[in-house]
Amino acid sequence: MEETRTVNFRDVAENYFSDTRVDCRYTISSQHDWSSHDWIGLFKVGWLTLKDYHTFAWALAPEGYQTGTDANCSVAFYSSYLPKPGGEAYQFVYVDEHGEVSAVSSPFSFCAPRPLDELVMLEQEKNGEEQEDGDDLLLVVPKAQILQSLLEGCQRDIHELHKRFENADVEVEKEREKWMMDRDEFESVRNKMKIQIDELKDNLRQSTEKIEELEQKQKDVQNTHENMSAELNGLLAERAENHQRIRELEQEAATLTPQKQDIEAELDRMKERVKKMTAQRRDEEKEKKDLQIENQQIHTDLQTLQERLEASERSTDALRRDLSELGSMQSHSHAELHQVRLQSAQINVQLSQANLALREGQAVWAQEREALRHSAELDKDRVQKLSRELQKKEEWLQEERTEREKLEVELGNEKDCNRELRASLRALQKEQEQNQLEKQELLDHIRVLELRLDTETDAKWTEAAASPTPCIDSPPSTEEKPQQESLPELSLSVLDGEQFSSHGSTEQSQNYNENDMMQEDLEAELYSSVIADKPLLLFEHKDSLQWSY
Repeated sequence: MEETRTVNFRDVAENYFSDTRVDCRYTISSQHDWSSHDWIGLFKVGWLTLKDYHTFAWALAPEGYQTGTDANCSVAFYSSYLPKPGGEAYQFVYVDEHGEVSAVSSPFSFCAPRPLDELVMLEQEKNGEEQEDGDDLLLVVPKAQILQSLLEGCQRDIHELHKRFENADVEVEKEREKWMMDRDEFESVRNKMKIQIDELKDNLRQSTEKIEELEQKQKDVQNTHENMSAELNGLLAERAENHQRIRELEQEAATLTPQKQDIEAELDRMKERVKKMTAQRRDEEKEKKDLQIENQQIHTDLQTLQERLEASERSTDALRRDLSELGSMQSHSHAELHQVRLQSAQINVQLSQANLALREGQAVWAQEREALRHSAELDKDRVQKLSRELQKKEEWLQEERTEREKLEVELGNEKDCNRELRASLRALQKEQEQNQLEKQELLDHIRVLELRLDTETDAKWTEAAASPTPCIDSPPSTEEKPQQESLPELSLSVLDGEQFSSHGSTEQSQNYNENDMMQEDLEAELYSSVIADKPLLLFEHKDSLQWSY
């Protein structure tokens, strides 16, 4: 029966009087499920069943009792229902609605007061009162009655104290709830600030990543600039090579066509490179615009960060004021709770612990606020550094723009040079076509002259064969035929500007005089016709080529 004790009896005396009322005091714990059918019985020690009670009373609960809380209660056993005085021991037993024993008190007995020992004279208590007849009054009353009156007064005082204590408990509970609400609000504000700090850190990390990306882009732009400068140097070298090739073209007029094709291919490559450079310049302008937009976004993010920091400082000031109000209210509650006895002392200890926890929370909050302020200052410094770096990058981009404009001017000059080269190449091509036409006409004229020479030589030979001289009748030697066949070669050598007189003189010493004279006349005619017409044009063409280059 003593295993479960959800109810405890308190202030149980060893002896009670059968002629007076007996008050049974007990405490209901939060684990007990109280019901209006719970009852307290007066049993003899050694009872076996719940039906062995001497008398009982319904277990009452105080007004406003809520299940799950502790409560101090009391019931009265009146003298008419109490057992007679004797040496038998009794005890209180608390029984719930299910018939299970929840608590058993310590044993006690009932006795009767002795007449002489229990009488008290109240002479001293009446000395201060005014008597009508002026005589002293000696009042003899039973001691039990005095004790009963004192007990009732003490019970009333205790009841008042209980009420005050309950009111204090209610106020303390309200203060505790308010403190819990303030603490929850403080925790929520602190969590919000932590979230804001995390967001600020994320924004700072994102800004650093953006800055790193901008630096990477800057490096890429610098690399592209270096590549462009290298390509420009290559173009200049190619330009020099082109000039060298043009000089070589002046020297090698026969190989002009393949070199022209190579130059056109190089011009096409230069066009493609110029297109690529223009496309890269457009991409760089787009990247610069993107960098400006990202810079504006970073400035707006910094402004929002500053506004959030100001809001957090305002919230900290509000929390500080709330904490000061809580401290003042707590001190006021301490002044009221000191009037309660032992129970109020325990509550004061709890409140002091709560105050210590609040101070610790304030200290922690102050440290966190200082850390936040320090981190905000660091963020501001870093943002200023980033703004300075962005300004430097803008200046660098301006310099890059000026250099790009210079490169564009140089590219325009290169384009003009290319146009001039194209015009000169076209002129060379036209002159080459004209030379080819003139050369073809010259070859046709040479063929005509050769045909005439062949017909005239045939006629001469026929005339010589018809003449009666023995030297003429003799057939021509084998040395004369190569001489006759060399006449077209001599005519071609005249076109090339070679000397043929020495060659003709060596051949004349070995032939007949008549044949030599005939050949000299024919060669003179051919030479005069060639020199008078076509070769002079050829020489003028060569002069014009030299003048054009």
